[in-house]
Amino acid sequence: MKIKTIALSLMLGLGAHAAHAFVALPESGDLRIVGVSNAAADPLFLGFDWTPESAGYTRAARRISSVIYDGTDIGTFYDFVYRSTTDSTLLFASRFELDVGEIEIGDLDYETEINDILRSGYANYDVSVGWYAATDEDLRLQSTAHTSNGVRTRPTNPVDVFDDNVVDFRTDISVEEGNPATGWYVLKTNATEFTYLVDAVTIRQAPSIDGMSPPLRTATFEGFAPVTDVPEPETYAMLLAGLGLIGFAARRRTKG
Repeated sequence: MKIKTIALSLMLGLGAHAAHAFVALPESGDLRIVGVSNAAADPLFLGFDWTPESAGYTRAARRISSVIYDGTDIGTFYDFVYRSTTDSTLLFASRFELDVGEIEIGDLDYETEINDILRSGYANYDVSVGWYAATDEDLRLQSTAHTSNGVRTRPTNPVDVFDDNVVDFRTDISVEEGNPATGWYVLKTNATEFTYLVDAVTIRQAPSIDGMSPPLRTATFEGFAPVTDVPEPETYAMLLAGLGLIGFAARRRTKG
């Protein structure tokens, strides 16, 4: 898919270098928040000097994984978790570096791209989104939505349908087109605990106009996701004791 993309390096001379806040994802109406190439006007860009550490977060976990696409190791996925030093809420930050320009399938070579990165496990949490850069060449976050069907298709693109569990990061990284790596795409949540899910991340490459060369391609793999706090054993004991006292009091009232 030959779509002209603009990397961060092309934004350096455009407008004031303004930092923005995280943007909450809508749950109704127009679900997709669209970024722009001008950093000063991009609602999703967090700032040229922004990092989790500078914003009051410390790293709680990280995983760096090779990703297999059509049987080929195509690149590296970085998945980090950060915890706020003020209220212990969590940021989930991820980045993809694509190493392979083409994949051979049968007698044909297909250009390798990643057009959507979907993160699962966010149902029932407050979620807001932003992105920042690791290098001047990082590709910006083009758009994002609470949806699982937002991948570009042909000849028409689907309408976003709300899915509370999934966040779609729209991107367009390609070795052949000279933008092989995303920036850091960040999910800010009200969760305070996290877990590791086997199906937390899905990447998708949109099909060509004919839908066949290449076809829609997907890969799903492990990643971090928020999780509801699990009570400690002593908490369960206190809960059971409390229920016992309630039952005892109810029986006494009945006898009275």
